[in-house]
Amino acid sequence: MKFSKYLPHLGLVALIVFLITDTSPIILDKTSNPEKNINEGSHSEGSHKEGSNGQNLPQEEKEKRMGIFHYNEGNKNFKAGQYDEAITNYKKALHHNKNFKEATINLSTAYMKISNFDKALETLQMGLALDSENPHIHYNYACYYSLTDQPKASLEKLKAAIQFGFNNLEQIKTDSDLEKLRQSPEFNNWSLASNSLFDRNQGDLTRGVDL
Repeated sequence: MKFSKYLPHLGLVALIVFLITDTSPIILDKTSNPEKNINEGSHSEGSHKEGSNGQNLPQEEKEKRMGIFHYNEGNKNFKAGQYDEAITNYKKALHHNKNFKEATINLSTAYMKISNFDKALETLQMGLALDSENPHIHYNYACYYSLTDQPKASLEKLKAAIQFGFNNLEQIKTDSDLEKLRQSPEFNNWSLASNSLFDRNQGDLTRGVDL
């Protein structure tokens, strides 16, 4: 997964629209990322701007901004390979904003980085409850199932990710978290049947929203 895994936590154009009006996502191109080796694997989402400083904000907005702060700190930790610290900050982000789906995506990726698959699954279930059609969540599910030797379930989640808009097909071919899936007969049969899909999209690959 590429912590594209985007991170591998975990390849597409993802526009994160946060509810705070003066925030916006930072879109980075992973191809120019000097820390590419650290960020390989499932999909991860990019950082958010925290917005302008303000003392007279409603409590709900203060909580959201605190969530963004810890989320961005978690991304810094992840890029530095400090996965335990990243997990702590992503959990704090979710404490302040339980609907922060980008934090669940990156948290699941961080858990997979340290092979804590029980927690990764629990986090993915949380993310799916927040957004059942999010392609990054389904992609990270595919990575989870591949890493835990469940290729059939992995392929079904990968198909769902593509159905919901995941179009970084080059990542599917190279993501280390999907290696066991790619070695399976199920994937080989599917990829042969889907050659036209892969070929058709080669000219329109996108990197997604990264750290």
